[in-house]
Amino acid sequence: MRILYASDRPPYPFFLGGAARCAHRLLYELTHALGAACIAVGSSDYRTAPWSYPDPADYAALDILAVSRADQGGSIDCGYPIRVFPDFAAGLGELIQTFKPDIVWAQLEGASPVLELARSKGVQGLLFVHDAEFDPAELRAIGDLGCHVVCSSGFLAEKARKIIGRRTHVVYPCPETNFGVAGDPQGDITMINPHRVKGVQTFIEIARRIPSERFLLVESWRLTDEGVAGLEEQLAGVPNVRFLRRVSDMRQIYRRTKLLLAPSVWEEGFGMVAVEAQSCRIPVIASARGGLPESVGDGGLLVEDYLNAAAWVDAIGTVQDDAARYATFATRAARHAASEAFTPAHSARRFYEVCSGRVRPRSAFSRGMRALVEGLTPTNRIREP
Repeated sequence: MRILYASDRPPYPFFLGGAARCAHRLLYELTHALGAACIAVGSSDYRTAPWSYPDPADYAALDILAVSRADQGGSIDCGYPIRVFPDFAAGLGELIQTFKPDIVWAQLEGASPVLELARSKGVQGLLFVHDAEFDPAELRAIGDLGCHVVCSSGFLAEKARKIIGRRTHVVYPCPETNFGVAGDPQGDITMINPHRVKGVQTFIEIARRIPSERFLLVESWRLTDEGVAGLEEQLAGVPNVRFLRRVSDMRQIYRRTKLLLAPSVWEEGFGMVAVEAQSCRIPVIASARGGLPESVGDGGLLVEDYLNAAAWVDAIGTVQDDAARYATFATRAARHAASEAFTPAHSARRFYEVCSGRVRPRSAFSRGMRALVEGLTPTNRIREP
């Protein structure tokens, strides 16, 4: 099978967000375990969000084997070829003609033109939905193209199914779970990705209310200089919060973390960071929003009243104020993260089945998903304090 990942936004490792990392792990597994021929491409003219070539010091942590830069674009070898080039639409059309993919996979912004081009070339399209902020009209139009629709959680799959009026598929975004470090029960309370929609204002207010604790904010989506300045201004009056710029090796973050908070305001598609932290025996406290209940499982707590800082303070106390209880949550976190459903091998097999039209019955997956979230009873949901 020949799979072409195409996005106006430059792919991993130019971007390191959850959707980009998911695509990388799937493409690598599809190439090396399932024998698919895979290419990932993006536009070198992309200007919607800041991006740059990775620092050579980060190559090993980012699985980069080789880099070639050119005035008209460039390429990276991450176990499969990654290219960026100008005049993206024209370049993509030429690549479809020469590579002759069986599937053109698109996601995030700019997916519609990519999938329309694939359709015009007679190639099957696939949309991977990673968040709930999609335009229903655009999703319906993509569905009308006959594209496969894959979603990163059962929550998203059901939401998308109602819009396009036909079956959708769930492929969990294979979070990284091989960090080889454990969290520190005496460490920081950490949040990854300090943006408004991720609940950074709630996080700062929580820190104000617990001045005896150390809190850590870590950049994920690249912040502009103005964004950094604004965040540092807010933190000037909260001395127990430290802000770190984006890092390529998250081991240095997780080994100093005792709790991970995900106080998202919007409906998260899944929440890869929850499973990644749990794999390091770090309990997670998250908003009861979107796909976060699936990523957290019984390895933490869900906050129903997620805009109320007092509810988060209560949840933090529930997890950490008793050493034995914290140890129980840490064990549950590691067990949940070790589920086969979160492995690249499992996700790649399921993705391959969707691409090839050989998908297992819905009931089989539904049973597996119910098993993952069976801990989502009132006992691990924190309501109004």
